[in-house]
Amino acid sequence: MTRPEDVKTAIAAGATHIGFILVPYTKRHISMDQLEELSALADGSSVRKVGIYRNATREFILNHQKAGALDIIQLHGTEPPEFAQQFEGTELWKAFHLQTKEDIEAAAQYPADYILADGERAGSGELCNWDRVAELATRRPVILAGGITPDNAVEALRKTGACGLDLSTGVEESPGIKSKEKLKQLFQQLKTL
Repeated sequence: MTRPEDVKTAIAAGATHIGFILVPYTKRHISMDQLEELSALADGSSVRKVGIYRNATREFILNHQKAGALDIIQLHGTEPPEFAQQFEGTELWKAFHLQTKEDIEAAAQYPADYILADGERAGSGELCNWDRVAELATRRPVILAGGITPDNAVEALRKTGACGLDLSTGVEESPGIKSKEKLKQLFQQLKTL
């Protein structure tokens, strides 16, 4: 989320989580001030707030987590298991690009509450391999990302056994700018499950 109106639309449509990209020099990155402003819009709701990081320092993560009153840390880089273990007591998600059997095994063993199965390139809108996601979902709770749109969201959940979806590109007009219509379509489709 990068704009107040998008946070409000997502919450009104039925989102259970909203995410904030805290990776400098990426197209959806937000500043600490924006994080505080956008995060506050979810206060008083049941929506959980996710901070997305890539190879950040522990101090950077904790500072942003506090500023945004974030509920969940999502690691999206090459963070080793030992790094994740430093956040014991906080819900943690770890993103994996499931391209090989070794990737599935590494994801299955990683010390995270949920594994986020993403496409080959994060934020690209490219589909990930649903067969590999389904294989991992028999072993771990998996959140599916990568190429999810209102048109394929229900099929994606049914085919993979994922317990949730993480999407951005599939409901955007342009990077960081959400489409109110696509968000509404997404949640209408999910109600058919």
